[in-house]
Amino acid sequence: MGVWIQGVLNLVVGFLSLALMNDAADHGQDEGSGMLRFLAVLTLVIAGALLLCGVFADKRSNGIRVTVIVIESLVLLSGVVGLFQSGVSVLPGIVLALVVLRGFSSAEARNWFDR
Repeated sequence: MGVWIQGVLNLVVGFLSLALMNDAADHGQDEGSGMLRFLAVLTLVIAGALLLCGVFADKRSNGIRVTVIVIESLVLLSGVVGLFQSGVSVLPGIVLALVVLRGFSSAEARNWFDR
């Protein structure tokens, strides 16, 4: 369930970020937005990967579990870095990543995905 929530939220944030950057570009305020545009596209890629993992989770492939763990670890690392840069606004993302990581790293999840 957490994978679906995070995938949808990443999708919304990615599209909203791109829309805001396009609006700023339309008003001549796009200087230095290359890295932000890259991060917005990366957010969309991560959203797609998480949603695909959610779709194929019923196949019970261990590769799905490992993919989610890797993505969530990167999200957690990014959140910790963001904590130092932008403050507590990234805490919900960190908490969600921890919840999903805990669920996918548990012995129960390991057994379920290993069949």
